[in-house]
Amino acid sequence: MKKLSTYLVSLIISIILVFMIIVSSLVAVVNTNVTESKIISTSEKNQVYSLITGELNKYFVSQYNTTGIPADVYMDALDENYIRQVTNAYVNSMFSTLRAGKNSKFTVPENETLENNIRNFFSDYADTNNYEKDDVYEKKVSATIENAYRVTENYCDVYKYSTLNEYGVLSQVSRIFSRIGKILMICTGVTVFLIVLLIIVNIKSVGVSLYWTGISALIAGIICTVPTAWLLGVGYFDSFVIKQPQVFRAFTGTMYAVTEAVISVNIAIIVIAVCCIVIYGLLCRKNKK
Repeated sequence: MKKLSTYLVSLIISIILVFMIIVSSLVAVVNTNVTESKIISTSEKNQVYSLITGELNKYFVSQYNTTGIPADVYMDALDENYIRQVTNAYVNSMFSTLRAGKNSKFTVPENETLENNIRNFFSDYADTNNYEKDDVYEKKVSATIENAYRVTENYCDVYKYSTLNEYGVLSQVSRIFSRIGKILMICTGVTVFLIVLLIIVNIKSVGVSLYWTGISALIAGIICTVPTAWLLGVGYFDSFVIKQPQVFRAFTGTMYAVTEAVISVNIAIIVIAVCCIVIYGLLCRKNKK
């Protein structure tokens, strides 16, 4: 009867342990992979900056017939290094908002070359056509500079920080994200507590606790690994319909990177689980001898 009660208690604890291992692994992945450095690294890996530069060039070329301003006036100043600065500034602002829980004002990095190029173009045009450089002229120049910045910001905001911030999504998510470190500590603490509890319940046969822990970890690892491996295998995120190429690449690149991290963590959990079960098996064989 006592063995039956021990078995039932161990079973209940192991079931709870499965869920706690799953939660802990997912929180750990978010804590270590959803950061500025990881997002920026993913953007570099997926050549997001060069794609943005190419898309901006297409836009300004297409606008030539409307504005009369050659794309080179803009693109000579909007090189990949500047695009990187603006894009990364958006990423930093996004995470500042997520950590602080309040909107972080985004300020686009200045580009004196861009402003000078536009001013020189208008100045040359005015001189060639004897156009008076009056208030209307200055307003037109200022409006063109502002538009150049606005278009550049829109193309560089690949994670749609402005939209998420405007609708208060980031401030809502920050309630959890800003506490992710504490949540991880709590989840890890509960997981360790459950393992210790298994050891106490099976105090007369500590090796059995290795079996229960191993089985729980194995099940948790499989539950997380199988669906995420399927997502990677079928290229699930590639099916998302996102019109802007730079947004599509940034988003899918991040999702694939996080998915790969989930698989890596849970493969490690499966390996540990197998080791626990193998050790339990060796102890049982030794005891029988």
